[in-house]
Amino acid sequence: MGNRGLFSLVAYVLKSIARRPERASLDSLRLYLNAQHALYLSSGRCALWVLLRALSALNPSKREVIVPAYTCPAVASAVLKAGLKLIVADINLRDFGYSRSDLAQRINEKTLAVILVHLFGYPASLDGTEEQIKKQGIWLIEDAAQAFGNESCQAPSVKLGLSGDAGFFSFGRGKPLSILHGGLIVTQSDEIYEQLLEIYKSLKGHSLIQNLGYLARISLYTLFSNPRLYWIPQRLPWLRLGETHFRPDFPVSRGYGTARRAAERMIVFLEEEKKIRTENTQWYASRFQSFPEVQSPPHQSYPYLRYPFRVSPRALRDRILSELVAKGTGAAPFYPTPLNEMPGLAGCLQDQGDYPNAKALSDSLLTLPVHSLVRQRHRERIFNIVKICLKGLPKHR
Repeated sequence: MGNRGLFSLVAYVLKSIARRPERASLDSLRLYLNAQHALYLSSGRCALWVLLRALSALNPSKREVIVPAYTCPAVASAVLKAGLKLIVADINLRDFGYSRSDLAQRINEKTLAVILVHLFGYPASLDGTEEQIKKQGIWLIEDAAQAFGNESCQAPSVKLGLSGDAGFFSFGRGKPLSILHGGLIVTQSDEIYEQLLEIYKSLKGHSLIQNLGYLARISLYTLFSNPRLYWIPQRLPWLRLGETHFRPDFPVSRGYGTARRAAERMIVFLEEEKKIRTENTQWYASRFQSFPEVQSPPHQSYPYLRYPFRVSPRALRDRILSELVAKGTGAAPFYPTPLNEMPGLAGCLQDQGDYPNAKALSDSLLTLPVHSLVRQRHRERIFNIVKICLKGLPKHR
């Protein structure tokens, strides 16, 4: 979201607080995604929790949910808060979806749902296990928290999040439609929606004071989204930027009406934002291709949420990351470990499994900003830092 979109958002939120709350129709979001049903919650993890409770009510005899070994710990939090058993499966390094053999081994008669995560906003595949999932009556949930507005590479007319039984999105910090609040559930199923609606009606709403607090947060976020000011929040350790933690409990409620209206308004900027993210991706891909230590992402012309690339060995990755962070570039490693090694969660899982691909990704991954405030000079600065760290390799063409 560029300068125009960010400042428009702040102005709109301020105006919206004075308005009387309107009925949460979500028409703009539903029409944009081509979704039959949608519900707006307070966060992405809240959306997943509500969705899992609904699916569990529809099939109470099944209690296991399969998730990728490399994903956001918020996914694990939602599964455990819903009272379900978390089952971890390794990923593949091709599109960051599941390892076919690992996923197939974990599916059984107790499996309630498989969560397919579109990491970095890129469409992950089930790698041929779709038939097995469908045959055994297992719900397929698409975690499109990082992929709002992105399409499938095989079916460009289909938005990610709409191919499974249900999907969910997040509008938190750093997401494609980043308004610092909210999560969305979408489904084409009347049966699932009716169950979702029952749970939604039992959740609390929000006060005027909470809406005013939201305005303050979105104003600060607008200020520090400028790449020239990245260094300020990165040097304030109490903000804990870039850190990922497992939190076994979290608040659940309906989303702010103000934030929901803001999300619907911001859709008009999204297609232009996707175009710029694609252009920035292409620029990075063309520059890094001459370095043998750099492994590019699966598609080099796609609107990634952040540009992901891998550098081996880990010591080299850490050196590059340290330099990029020190210069306030907005670079980040993403999730630091697989789920089974994450502090706090490891004890809950009691999982002694081996997830080599997830481990390899966590040890080698670097991600770079590609949003519309990243300009040519920012990209060149990032590239030059990486090039210096990789000195001694073949010169860039």
